[in-house]
Formats: sequence, structure tokens, C-alpha cells
Amino acid sequence: MPALLLVSPEPCAGKTAIAAGLARKLREAGKSFSLTRLEGGDSADADAQFFATFPGALTEGADVALIEAAAGDFAAALAQAPDARVIAIAAGAADAGAVRQFCAPAGERLAGVVLNRVPARRLEAARAAYAAAGQPLLALVLEDRVLAAPALGAVAAALGAEASFLAGNELTPLDRPLIASISADPGQGYFDRYGATAVIVRSDKPDLQLAALNAGVGCLIVTGGLPMLSYVLDRAAEDSVPLLRTDLDTIRTVEVIEALFATVPFAGGPPQAERASELLDGLDVARLLA
Repeated sequence: MPALLLVSPEPCAGKTAIAAGLARKLREAGKSFSLTRLEGGDSADADAQFFATFPGALTEGADVALIEAAAGDFAAALAQAPDARVIAIAAGAADAGAVRQFCAPAGERLAGVVLNRVPARRLEAARAAYAAAGQPLLALVLEDRVLAAPALGAVAAALGAEASFLAGNELTPLDRPLIASISADPGQGYFDRYGATAVIVRSDKPDLQLAALNAGVGCLIVTGGLPMLSYVLDRAAEDSVPLLRTDLDTIRTVEVIEALFATVPFAGGPPQAERASELLDGLDVARLLA
């Protein structure tokens, strides 16, 4: 059974997201797969749990084994997967020479590097830098807000929020949060126009809370800790819109959410796994397995 070992020089480079994207591409190519997370690193347990519930993943008899190692020195990982080809995942800002040095122990087992979270404006510069360093690239994955976004479950935990109607939405990415205005002007058109995933709104603004709900927003993050009016709660309950209520003020709430982007473990809900696969469209899976 072919095996692909995913490694990275630094944590949060995107190994788990790339593994999810590869898994979906293998399934599209008619290949079965397994997903394994080796021990080590702060996110090992979360990643292993995600892999255990990934749709279509087999525990045995798979055509291809996808194995994720902890970030950093991967000598132990090479020993644990002696027959695996190695894919190195590097963040877009990583130095090409340093990445090549990191990959050196893999020798001929190195399939190449996937450069992740590359800003569109730096795409050609990144490609040229790795070519100059003599380091082959398998793919360049553009910076993407869906992949970088924290999931609602992680947001609720970070805010210490009281959550309602969150069940089944814990893995929904918070990729387009919008801060409600402080004025009393009608906000429904504003929320419609920007297609917000969630609206961050003060607890003393029931008019804007209702406007967001009427605009079909996917989540309300209510700040300030004041009691909410019953008819707003009833309206949220009617459509099962996740409601996160935090005692933090709006500014601090935004600061906490902003700090979660591209720093929390990949949650891997369907929107993120699908997006990871889309961003790997340039990767030749058949060549990778050859």
C-alpha cells in the first residue's frame, strides 16, 4: 500500500488541511485512503480525532495511507513510516533555503513541497525562490480565509461564551464575521450586502440583532453580557441560528477572534475540507503515487 508522510518544519503550516484535501482528491480519483496522526505536538489529539471521523477514511485495506507527523525534526517519523514518500508542507512565508535544508534527510523519498497560504501577490516570487533554491514544488496553495478561519466551536470556547443552538454547527468556519453598526439605522441591507458568516453585535441592540437574523446570518455573537430580549431569542430559536453570548465588549471580542485565525488546529468541517481539495487542483495525484 503506497504511503504518503506529511511533515513540516513549523507548527500550523497546514499539514492537516492538506491531508484533508489530499484525501478528498484520492476519493475523486477512485482511491480509498486511511488517515493517521503520529504522536507529538500540541494538536496531535485533536488531529487524530478529526482523522478518525473523516468521511470515507478506512482503518485497514486502504489503497493509500496518509500519515501526518508532528512538526519539526521528522527523523522519528521517517523511521515509523520507512516506505512512505515524503511531502513537506511549508507556510508561504518560509525561506526556501531553510525548507530545502529541512527536507534533506528525506533524500530520494521526498516527493516535493506543498507551499501553503501563499498570498496571491507573492505567488510568482515564491515559485521563483524555490526554483532558485533547487527545491521542487508539488503545489502552491493560495492564502484562503475559509481554511484560515476558526470554527464556531473554537470561537465559543475562546470567548467563554454561553452557546445556544450550536449543536451540529461546531465545525462551521467563521470566515466572514461582520461587526454591526452602533447606530439604530436598519441593518438588514448591510448584512445582506456582505454575506456575513456571523454578525458581532452588542447585547443592547435588539434591532440590529433582528436585522441580522432576518438577513439569514449563520451565527450571532452577542457582546456585553446584558440580557437579550425574549423575541430575539425566540427568533434565533425558530431558525436554530447559533447564538454565542459573551461578557466581553465588542472590541475585545474582535481581538480574541482575530487571534484565532490561522493559529488554531484545522477543524475540518465539510466547507474547509472541500476548499482544501479545490486549492489542490493543480496537484497531480497519479504522478504523486507513481
